[in-house]
Amino acid sequence: MTASYLFNPEELAVFTRYVTPDTLFAFDLDGTLAPIVDDYNAVTIAEPVRDTLKRLAQLAKVVVITGRSRNDALKILEFEPDLIIGNHGSEWPAQDGKRDWQQIALCVKWQEQLKNRLGDTEGVEIEFKGESVSIHYRKSDDRESALLRINDAIKIIEPSPRRIGGKFVVNLLPKDATTKGDALVAAMDKFGLVRSVFLGDDVTDEEVFRLVGVDVLGIHIGKDYYTAAKYYLNDQSELLGLLNTMVGTIESLRAVAPPHNTNKHQS
Repeated sequence: MTASYLFNPEELAVFTRYVTPDTLFAFDLDGTLAPIVDDYNAVTIAEPVRDTLKRLAQLAKVVVITGRSRNDALKILEFEPDLIIGNHGSEWPAQDGKRDWQQIALCVKWQEQLKNRLGDTEGVEIEFKGESVSIHYRKSDDRESALLRINDAIKIIEPSPRRIGGKFVVNLLPKDATTKGDALVAAMDKFGLVRSVFLGDDVTDEEVFRLVGVDVLGIHIGKDYYTAAKYYLNDQSELLGLLNTMVGTIESLRAVAPPHNTNKHQS
């Protein structure tokens, strides 16, 4: 089924029914809350987006599920929503469970193997993130050749990883690592919520869009004929308008009927 443009009036009416205080609002980071840039270390969130996301977090549960480490995500967000889950779903806050040090040790091993094979490849950067490793090649002058070298290196590292592609990045995870889909379901369980809205832009986000038996309304950033998301936005610049719609809708609901005692900001 092809995704529909969310800001069509009839589609927006369906979406609005999901926008309530008892919905979990979940977001990818790069390419969703923040635009993609050439230097992944230079990613920032526009102040209006950050401010509106904070307002949403005062009204409902907000979760960020990202391929970045939790520390990197927190630095970019500059505030902490209800939950940040890093490393493609594997890295939870310390109070929610211990980190998987076996997976981290495995990723350290991969990092060393990759450095030995790709260290002299122009424009290729290897990022160790704890429970995962990312190989960036956006800065390469010949991205096709760089990807071929990356593919050759991945084929011979041991043990064989689970590979997830991205926008000029290849992500490597242990084969038994938690996915973004697993993480979203666990977050819904944690907060006792039965439905969710999730926005994402990348291949890893399809693990959420493809969930079965879970009430998740998926929104893909950018038109993509192959996404399993129900809706799409034209590009990341439309996110602020959607966030304002979410905030305005929930504030209107609160004005009509005060929230129940389950709201996180009531005593």
